[in-house]
Amino acid sequence: MNVPENKVIIEKYLNHYQHSKQSVKTRKSTLNAFFGPKPKYFNYPGHVFEITTDILIDYFDHLKQDKELSLSSKKTKWTLLRSFLNFTMEYYRKYNFVVSIPKHSINWNGIVHKEPKTNKNVVMSMEEIESILDYLKLRNFKYYLIFRILTETGMRKEGLINIDCNGVNKRKRYITTIEKGGKKKAYYISKDLMDYLKIYLNERELKNVETEALFLSSYSKRYAERQFNRYLKQVLKDLKIKKNITCHTFRRSLNTFRKVMGCPSEDRRILLNHKVKDVNLNSYVKLNYTQYLELFDKWYPYKEIQI
Repeated sequence: MNVPENKVIIEKYLNHYQHSKQSVKTRKSTLNAFFGPKPKYFNYPGHVFEITTDILIDYFDHLKQDKELSLSSKKTKWTLLRSFLNFTMEYYRKYNFVVSIPKHSINWNGIVHKEPKTNKNVVMSMEEIESILDYLKLRNFKYYLIFRILTETGMRKEGLINIDCNGVNKRKRYITTIEKGGKKKAYYISKDLMDYLKIYLNERELKNVETEALFLSSYSKRYAERQFNRYLKQVLKDLKIKKNITCHTFRRSLNTFRKVMGCPSEDRRILLNHKVKDVNLNSYVKLNYTQYLELFDKWYPYKEIQI
């Protein structure tokens, strides 16, 4: 019986998660940590079917001693390697591959791990938002629109990437997209932003490309998730803004601005997460289009700045 190569086994595992590009990237990185070359990686040299319990304990010790990883990252790598092995044992059962994944030998205590980098408490000021958008408006109109959408809607990065041209409702002033879990979401925007999007759409619709994506990368394809934060990082550097600002910071900042304005918690949740037709909160809420728009306009926090 011909034994499949490691590459084939790994590709089969990754294909099982093709519904999520981010999941595939994370799992690929995890497997590279196990199979990749020294000194950075563990460098397991053999076939997958030859992995034994003692090798897994050695890998765990390798992870635990890694000074460049946070505890959270180490646990993720260990968990996803277990996922890979369990998948392989089930899918390739005809090859009688079985390995006992260690439990009692696994303990993360007894070592100081690297502190994870986080920006979960970072909130922008109005002045910083104004500076970022002013900088972009003068230099790159497309990126200005991208970050203005983030500013006004608090949309998740995944949703921003998934906006199609027909997702912009020019008459009703909202954008529809697909976010976490394949859920369709709608976000309202200001009249000014919609006017700018109409100008952009007139040019975008003339492009003969295979994708319906509203925003096209330099390869005339839908953007990858990392590109926006990478671009933003350079903008922050040019503006000498030292805060660790990412795309998600726009969402957190918008929610904070509304809270300061006195916007009730339930309304803030509706404005950040509503579906096209209804909103499911702790108490079921159902609003029509006019009510949504009125809610957006009432709690629009950028009336005193130029964006």
